[in-house]
Amino acid sequence: MEGQPITNSPHTARRFRMTEYIGIDVSKQTLAVWDGTQEEEVPNEKGLKTLKKLLKKRYGGEWNETVRFIYEPTGPYSNYLRVFAAEHEVRVYEVNPKKSANFAKVLGNRSKTDTVDAKMLEAFHALLTEEDFCIPVMDEIAEQLGAELGSYEIIQKTRTMLSNHLQSLEYKSGVAKKLKDSLERELKYLSTMEDQLENEMEAVAEDHEETREDLGNLLSMNGIGVISAINLLYLFRKYPGANRNEITALAGLDPIQRQSGSSLNGGRKISRAGDPMLRKVLYLACMNSIQHNECIRTFYKHLVADNHKKPKVALVACMRKLLLIAHHLYTTKSQYRTLEHDANPCLTS
Repeated sequence: MEGQPITNSPHTARRFRMTEYIGIDVSKQTLAVWDGTQEEEVPNEKGLKTLKKLLKKRYGGEWNETVRFIYEPTGPYSNYLRVFAAEHEVRVYEVNPKKSANFAKVLGNRSKTDTVDAKMLEAFHALLTEEDFCIPVMDEIAEQLGAELGSYEIIQKTRTMLSNHLQSLEYKSGVAKKLKDSLERELKYLSTMEDQLENEMEAVAEDHEETREDLGNLLSMNGIGVISAINLLYLFRKYPGANRNEITALAGLDPIQRQSGSSLNGGRKISRAGDPMLRKVLYLACMNSIQHNECIRTFYKHLVADNHKKPKVALVACMRKLLLIAHHLYTTKSQYRTLEHDANPCLTS
């Protein structure tokens, strides 16, 4: 039977025990654990020693073969759990937060606590099959690039806000020169940090033969710069088995439509459910590619002039094409080449 309660006797009818689904709500300090009958709270610590002792006590030495974790990937706070599952070869399912939120509404959950969320996640297993669970694969290069990209984004946003604030001070009277000088020094320091991070990310990719080749292939496409290439490299390494549709969805460029009878007809638009930083760099790369990449420029003109698409719609389509071309370069380990022998190589999706 699925979802059997955890017992205190790890040796009771071991050979008859079926899969145990455990919902885990992740927070900064703790993990709320629910197996369908009992609830526990363990510290969210490096190595998760307390969680391991709990599972070993209840399931015996082969606990990793019978349990399945269901949890939401809550940014950095779920990293310890993901590493733990990878090291002990525990199959997991990472629930999209939007799916879990909608599922909680279906269950009628009006309260939101760690235990309530853990119970909801455990109940989510009714919608899954065994094929949906997998052992996490940890990519150290992707993890490092992800951490550096996150830091780069924060520094870039801070620098932009500080620059705008400093500019606004020019229109105010009575502002001390000492304050302006201090802010200018801080702005210069942030700019230096931004450049250093960009160099460090490039160095991480260049230090490994495989990623060095991948980065070179992405940079071979006109319009793709270092930051864009590193963002794409991180995405492709983070989700190595993703297909074209999944990659598009991860970037938030997948089309959605809201329509219900005659009262709601919002038309088609992109989901924006993916990484906003990735969409930002794709936007900038696409603007650059329209100027310097014959393929993207031809595709853009075709959409606007021949298909009468709005420039904004055409630009999103070009972003999607740029992403899929980059994904093709990554998966085939090839460099970008314009197919000049093809009459209209870029008009196909």
